[in-house]
Amino acid sequence: MARMIHPRTDAATSPKIHRLVRAGTVSKCRRTPMTNRLRTAVALFTMIATPASLPAGEKTSRAAGNKPIPAELSGLRERWAAALDEFCVPGLAVVVVQNDEVIYLDTFGYRDIEKKRPVTPDTQFYIASATKPFTAMGIMTLVDAGRLRLDDPVKKHLPRLELPDAEMTEKLTVRDLLCHARGINCAPVVFLDAYTGEITDDRYFQLLRRHGSCSGRPQYSNIHFTLAGRVIEAVTGKSWRDYLEEAVFKPANMVTATGYADRMYASDSAATPYELSADGLAPARHRKSDNTMHAAGGLGISIADLGRWLRLCMNNGEIDGRRVLNSSSAAEMIQLHADAPEGRVRANKGFGLAWKVGAYMPGGPVYVSHGGGYIGAGAHVSFLPEKKIGVAIVTNAGAPAAVFADQIVSIDIYRKLLNDKRIPDLLPMIREEVTERLPKEKARAAETAARIASADVSKLKVPVENCIGEYANELFGTLRISRHKDGLRLRIGELEIYPASYDGTAFTVAITGDFHDGRFDVEDDRVRAVTLRFDLGEIRFDRQQPRASRRPDRAPRLPR
Repeated sequence: MARMIHPRTDAATSPKIHRLVRAGTVSKCRRTPMTNRLRTAVALFTMIATPASLPAGEKTSRAAGNKPIPAELSGLRERWAAALDEFCVPGLAVVVVQNDEVIYLDTFGYRDIEKKRPVTPDTQFYIASATKPFTAMGIMTLVDAGRLRLDDPVKKHLPRLELPDAEMTEKLTVRDLLCHARGINCAPVVFLDAYTGEITDDRYFQLLRRHGSCSGRPQYSNIHFTLAGRVIEAVTGKSWRDYLEEAVFKPANMVTATGYADRMYASDSAATPYELSADGLAPARHRKSDNTMHAAGGLGISIADLGRWLRLCMNNGEIDGRRVLNSSSAAEMIQLHADAPEGRVRANKGFGLAWKVGAYMPGGPVYVSHGGGYIGAGAHVSFLPEKKIGVAIVTNAGAPAAVFADQIVSIDIYRKLLNDKRIPDLLPMIREEVTERLPKEKARAAETAARIASADVSKLKVPVENCIGEYANELFGTLRISRHKDGLRLRIGELEIYPASYDGTAFTVAITGDFHDGRFDVEDDRVRAVTLRFDLGEIRFDRQQPRASRRPDRAPRLPR
């Protein structure tokens, strides 16, 4: 059976990124003409003349202002620039904060390869699950204002909540959500939230009740934070993203931060998402929209404003003399609330409120972090509160670029600033794995593209015209089928689906790189429904009447 699409919204939930991060393995990218030009441009940036007190080449990129690089970080820019190509990095931005000051901010490569637009400090990147700590801070501002308590039952604010576990439904608290304490998950909800945008409150709560799971133990999940976003909305009467803008972004003067993808991508300053293709990098076929931005992974922001975010978090909720969050609430966000140990170099002990909390190396300083990953996006945000050091890195590609940012760039910075000889250099090991894995990843991308290109609609034993139309499922939304060149194109909400083969009334489609089976359900030569097969079973979409001929009947009720 074809597997349900797994939401690639964070390193902890993305099968591809999660597998690579835990194993220390990524793919290697063969150079293409475009990425060679990118590498040449970056190399030229590092050759700019510098003061005699600094080694040659130790300045940031032109786009970042040709500023001197701190001596303690010397050599890193050239090291990273030399590795961009092999890790398939289209664009990258880095900021380092120490003692409430930005000591290093640099940019590499392009926000738009085709138009040769470089990454700048104000380029907006989608940060995926690195959104979660922002959502948690939004909740904490409501705690500060006395509008809710962390130990409030979630059901107090969301009376429609019904989990498969009735006892947990009653006992689940807002704190449980923020520290991932109860392991609540629901793949269909995440699919609709993060990919199709066909989520509604009716569908959300129905799917959670019917297809949700509750492990009862600490376990990372997007569901905890899409519930937290709904708590914000219930308490404030505003959308979670509008509330974050009011309560966090504006007071902290983070002018590029937004929960609106359509607005972000309409700007020339946004970073175009890229994905691996047979020839190297190509603009991602799927990107975020307003409908697929959610409180677990729904923000865009620049590296300059991530520097302000680090300052806010490390300065106990205050920035530039303005208090955004009470210091006690800021401290509570980075305290350990749920045990979930993992990792060796970054020895996480478990979860604070959204943040992962642990130690940088066993016995080392407290380490607070969160990452994010999606198609065409990777983000890393971390800080050492005792050392007053913070790092943020963003890129406009997934693995292996996202792994490069998380496992190489961030660790390089901490190794230099902490001068800890125990911290390993992972670049040689990961580079070796890159060489082995990338040809396989590119071959997989080539196979997918070839299957889509060669899909022969003449093998379909149903007239193409009979397939075109709208089909609906009360829980999963609307499937639209249209004519596309010599074949068909399917779309569920914001997610475009590409046929890869036809056989009689059956077909196979590619959805975000994975293949799923489907069929047309035909009666008297008329397509009555379309069925797609996922892990949770077959999802049937029934044909809808053309809009002009629909009767104004009452809306169908959701199944109980």
